[in-house]
Amino acid sequence: MKKKIVIVEDDRLLGTVLKKMASALGFDVLDIARTGESAISSIKKHSPDLVFMDIYLADDISGIEAMKSIREYSNVPVIYISAQSDLQIQKEASYIGNSRFMVKPVNMSDLKLAVNGMAGAAA
Repeated sequence: MKKKIVIVEDDRLLGTVLKKMASALGFDVLDIARTGESAISSIKKHSPDLVFMDIYLADDISGIEAMKSIREYSNVPVIYISAQSDLQIQKEASYIGNSRFMVKPVNMSDLKLAVNGMAGAAA
């Protein structure tokens, strides 16, 4: 059975690219959420095996804040994929357990290494 993933990315083009990459890694892409609020509800609804999460989203809930809410009911592995290379943001993201941080743009080989390094998420 394929592993399930939810992608949280407000940039439509990048969301499509990440969907293709996730599919190539053997994941069934259940949803591409564009806001923190929709991320929270989508992850609750779908119970994915992995989440790709941007930091800055289309609403006022960041990817980090969304994961704090999600952690109240799920320990789903999360790979943050963000244009933010700011160390403070990376540090804040690292406080969310079961997570990795990647700086955009990501390539397939680095993404595959990150996915394979996540507990329970390997495709």
